[in-house]
Amino acid sequence: MCETIRRSGANPEMGLALYRIFQEAGLPAPAMQMEVPLGDDPDFIRWMYDVMCSLRPQIQQLKLPLEKLGDFDTLPERLQAEVAASNGVTSWMAVVGAWARKA
Repeated sequence: MCETIRRSGANPEMGLALYRIFQEAGLPAPAMQMEVPLGDDPDFIRWMYDVMCSLRPQIQQLKLPLEKLGDFDTLPERLQAEVAASNGVTSWMAVVGAWARKA
């Protein structure tokens, strides 16, 4: 997913660059927060698959390999089984918030 986003012209690490970017824009150094959603719920895990589905046309256009993922149609079930077998959780992309007040 990150490679697709990167090759499409977006910066998947933009959140971490916001501190510098705020200051370059003439704003004070921002207060920042990062959250990493975690979960084992089937709906949470399905979210990853849904994002992959929405990116799939770009992935194919960029000729990025999907073979490592195996059968795409069974991916949600396999992801769920892997998380269940680990008796743990999986993470999603970090979400970064940044805010500042200009005097």
